[in-house]
Amino acid sequence: MNPLYEPFPDYVTVKGKKVRIVTDFREYIKLIDLLKDDEVDETEKKELIACWFLDDPGSDFEECLQALTDFVINYRETKASEGEEGNEDNTKHDPVISYNQDAPYIISGFLECYGIDLTEIQHMHWWKFQMLIDGMNEDCELKKRMGYRSIDLNQIKDKEERERIRKIQKQIAIIDHEVTSEEIGDAFGNMMF
Repeated sequence: MNPLYEPFPDYVTVKGKKVRIVTDFREYIKLIDLLKDDEVDETEKKELIACWFLDDPGSDFEECLQALTDFVINYRETKASEGEEGNEDNTKHDPVISYNQDAPYIISGFLECYGIDLTEIQHMHWWKFQMLIDGMNEDCELKKRMGYRSIDLNQIKDKEERERIRKIQKQIAIIDHEVTSEEIGDAFGNMMF
């Protein structure tokens, strides 16, 4: 999909059938929070997740969940699978952004970089939201935090620099566990139907 001339999808495809879904970025941050919430049992999560579908998923609910999982992570996965970006290895990486902990930096980053007030905007597609985060300038505080979190300390040879970055990483460490794309898939996959 090329967002320069194709509209963002508002559906997932299951067995050749289009199932319309909610697309606003806020809803996917809520979904990620729901998946992290240990106080909500799997049955209730399944019922709540059904709210992300605007059309009745019918008997294909499990496949609809997989399609929704793909939608949540598809923007990046599509680029990686096309060889435009991404790692060739399948190692698991720590998250570099927390939608809860970094909320002030996300809001201020959108204002600084794009003049968009996320607290007032009516709707923004999840993929557009992700693309705009990826495209923020490197001087933006959110991008600096993400950059420091992504640094592998084992790759830094200079002992003083390694210690400096370790201190920064400790100060900005993600305290609340964020759900990675692998964990989103696992969470949906572990739900019994």
